[in-house]
Amino acid sequence: MMAAIGLSPVVVGTYQAQDVPIALAFVNPHQPVALNDEARALADDVNAERVKRGLPPLERDDALDKFAYAKAVEMAARGYFGHTDPDGVTFEDRLRAWHWPTTYAGENIAYDSDERHAHTAFMNSPEHARNVLDAHEARLGVAVVTVGSGETFYVEDFSAK
Repeated sequence: MMAAIGLSPVVVGTYQAQDVPIALAFVNPHQPVALNDEARALADDVNAERVKRGLPPLERDDALDKFAYAKAVEMAARGYFGHTDPDGVTFEDRLRAWHWPTTYAGENIAYDSDERHAHTAFMNSPEHARNVLDAHEARLGVAVVTVGSGETFYVEDFSAK
């Protein structure tokens, strides 16, 4: 089962408000757990795609990792999927709240069974692949959080600075 929603990198102020969160019903949930090895693999896959196309790899950024982790945990804990949370807090709102230093940022999210499927889904979606392969980006934050067997959230955050 895969669902993915992506934003092309946006300038804060142009966020598309049609992103509506999707409520999820987990099969056999447990507390959200970070999967750091899968997050590392996802970041490696992003950079492999970039290098394969002659683009420089993205630098993994601790602050962006925390930003991605906060989003993944929130979706897992609240049982929804979307860039906008059930209270209407958007990707832009989160960037502003974190005082992010650039207005050029993008985000890919997926709810999938494993890292390989999530990465493949991102690359098979033009909007998500555009985020992965954007030449203006320099930094990457990744988080992978699971709430059950095959019920895992994947978040990639991209930034120019």
